[in-house]
Amino acid sequence: MATPTFGSPLKKVYGEQASLTTTASHLLFRPNYHEVMCYCASRWRMGIAPRLANVQKWSATALIANYTAEATNRDDATHVALDAMGTTDILYLGFTDKVRGFYINVDDTNFNDNAAAPVVEYCSAISAGVGTFTSVASGTDGTDTAGDTLKQDGLYSFTLPAVVRGAITALDNTPLYWYRFKTTGTLSATVDLIDIIPACDTVNYAYMEAGTSYQFSLNVAQNGAFEFDHTSSDTLDVSWIQH
Repeated sequence: MATPTFGSPLKKVYGEQASLTTTASHLLFRPNYHEVMCYCASRWRMGIAPRLANVQKWSATALIANYTAEATNRDDATHVALDAMGTTDILYLGFTDKVRGFYINVDDTNFNDNAAAPVVEYCSAISAGVGTFTSVASGTDGTDTAGDTLKQDGLYSFTLPAVVRGAITALDNTPLYWYRFKTTGTLSATVDLIDIIPACDTVNYAYMEAGTSYQFSLNVAQNGAFEFDHTSSDTLDVSWIQH
């Protein structure tokens, strides 16, 4: 016997715009929305990135805070606080799939103004719930200004590593692809990150035709962000749809 289906009525819509240029832009999914519609008058490109599923700040051996919501809720009033982060502190990032980097929105007032470079590693092996971490290759820090990491918004990118998926029991029992962020020096007394946006595993984005509206459902369990690109520049209309 056939199962009847019914359309899900709209509950809420929300519109915003993204400025497209030859430098890729990064946009988190808007929380609690289920579909999106995108329109650009000229040809553009789009990638869909994994979801950042877990963010934890640790001292050498102890959890300081879980910042998963603050890193992904698109709320400028909440932050991932890296105040005076030292060389023994660690920010763990767990993703639903491999990423080649992450775009960081840094608070315009509470940024790092101390000499420090990032140390970014990926989980290369997991045994009995314990992860082994290895430095990423070809790391490029777009947040750096004059030797100060996390001084401006930017993409920290690297060669896509052979990161393994698994559960690190000290962090979470959910199998994820784990990366971690450390620094070579102590950060400023107040450093706030507004968003941490996953980057796609490749820059071979899909081709989207000019003057066409694209509407599709979001896989919010596995994905969490868009990556947009353009051969020149234009404005992308983004309309979020909630059921």
